Amino acid sequence: MTIKRYRVIVVGRVQGVGFRQSAWEVAQRYHISGWVRNCSDPSQVQLEIEGKQEQVSSFIEWLKRGPTFARVDHVYHEEIPVQGSSQFEIRR
Repeated sequence: MTIKRYRVIVVGRVQGVGFRQSAWEVAQRYHISGWVRNCSDPSQVQLEIEGKQEQVSSFIEWLKRGPTFARVDHVYHEEIPVQGSSQFEIRR
């Protein structure tokens, strides 16, 4: 059981379309911890996600599609040190 943590930037029409709430719901389904927040650039959402490698990979695949009203153009991610988070939160 390998735990991984990634910093992720999602670019596209991702603010004002329920992206953060949908990400929270999907994170619960995949048992992902971390957080999601809007960036100052309205075309970007930032996340830090942590969990078992398989679930994290599935969550990243979902991020490439996003919720119904979003349009995802790019997903950038980089591995960062594990922090041992226990929940997923929406940050303002």
